[in-house]
Amino acid sequence: MSETLAQHQPAAHHIVNLAAASLSAAPDLPEAEQTHRFQTVVQGVTEFQPADAAQYLLVTLILGHHLAIMDGFRDLACLTLSPAEAARARTVTVAQTKLVLQLARELRAARKESVTPPAAESARGPAGDIGYDVAMAQLMSTYGDTLSMLENTDPLTQAGAEQARQALSQALSVSSGAGSGEARPPEVNLTSAPITGSRAQRRAEMKRRGLFKRTA
Repeated sequence: MSETLAQHQPAAHHIVNLAAASLSAAPDLPEAEQTHRFQTVVQGVTEFQPADAAQYLLVTLILGHHLAIMDGFRDLACLTLSPAEAARARTVTVAQTKLVLQLARELRAARKESVTPPAAESARGPAGDIGYDVAMAQLMSTYGDTLSMLENTDPLTQAGAEQARQALSQALSVSSGAGSGEARPPEVNLTSAPITGSRAQRRAEMKRRGLFKRTA
């Protein structure tokens, strides 16, 4: 098992760094929000304890879609929509919410297939799965409840968008620990700050950090 983790370490390093840098690099975000997003992705990866490159990719996709949904709800809560726009917004958010649930199911299946229980216990420790189980249960429950609410709602209103945003803010426990800087995936040596500046500057910084470096 340790050999498997060592084999996937370079790919995991690049996946998490690239995801965290990309999701925190939006030019319209304040610096504090960029930092929070970067740390959210890093902490979120830790919560789900991926064991190989495929699982790292699934986790970062879940986190990316989660942040996109949260942004959408935040924007909707500030807009006055026509009935057609509100109906369209509801359709889009239902589809996005279903996608996160499907990605979570894929992650759960991939995790079950990746290692045998004795190997998993040896690699993660006797209580190694507890954090994953809590994070997955919380994600599935909160997203499932939100999906049910959205599917039983007519056109999405400002109040409905805000209610959904507040509910999904609890879907991942990273919000309470993102700023601590203590929890990181043990197999990955991550950079500690988001990449900011112009597009050219961000690309140059990402190259400097080795985010575009090919792995063998």
